Order: sequence, then structure tokens, then C-alpha cells
Amino acid sequence: QEDPSQVFALASVWLLILGFGSSFLIVPLICTIVQAYQDTFESGMPYTDQSFELFTILNGILFMVLGSIIGFPIASASVGALQGLWKNDLVALKGACPNCGEEVFAFLKAEKSYHSPHRADCHVCGSRLEFQTKVEQSISRPGRRWVYGRVYLIRQRQRWA
Repeated sequence: QEDPSQVFALASVWLLILGFGSSFLIVPLICTIVQAYQDTFESGMPYTDQSFELFTILNGILFMVLGSIIGFPIASASVGALQGLWKNDLVALKGACPNCGEEVFAFLKAEKSYHSPHRADCHVCGSRLEFQTKVEQSISRPGRRWVYGRVYLIRQRQRWA
């Protein structure tokens, strides 16, 4: 069955990753702006070292470039994942492992869940599992889906030596 609490937990993690990636984009920009204004106010000082100013400018440029190279992919990936969660494209399923009875979870795209089963491993016993799901539109709440199905144990073939 669908588990909204796991979707909420996943969204929380992606929001933290978005904050982390955005900080890599925003912090270098803010530091560079603060440094520029600081240099403007200190320009009245008669004794300044030109090599130190060049080093500061190069450091600011490097800081901004590395922040953009690192932060943009992280932030854009988290925005894409959060959009999928917001549109209900991604569902969290839970069920009991047929081998050990422990509760297992799987995240999968809703439109793919109907066409092909999702395979995962049990986190307790390590058994290979298959989530076979069905997605139906809710009659009582338009635009919402109802996801249900079963968890099957996949038997491994034993190789004879």
C-alpha cells in the first residue's frame, strides 16, 4: 500500500539537499558582494598592496565558479525530485517481506508501477523482492490516486557445481 509518511520523509531530505545546494550558490555571491562593498569603503586607505588585491579578486572569482559548479547540479536535482513528489509522480510503497515478515519500503514512479514490477532487496534478510502494484484514480477525490498491490519473494536459482 502507499505510505504518505515515507513520501514526506523523502521530501524533507530533498529539501535539506536543496538548501545545501542553494547555499553553495548563494554564499559565494553574498561573500563577493560584501567583499566588493568592503573594498569600496576601504579604498580611501593610502597604503594598499596590489598583489593582495589581485589575490582577493582571483579568490572571489574562484569561489563563485566553484560554488556554481557544485551548487547548481545539487540544487537542480533536488528541485526535479521535489517536483516529482509534488505532482505525485513518485509513490512510496510499503509491505511485509514474505521471507522474514519485516516491513519493507520502495519508491517508484507511479506511471511505471503499473507497467512493470519494481524489484528491491529486503533490508533485514536480504531476500530479493518484487513489488507488483496497481494504480487507480480516486473517485472520491479527483486528481488523486490509490496505489495498492503485493510484495512477492523472488527465488534465486541454485547453481550446481
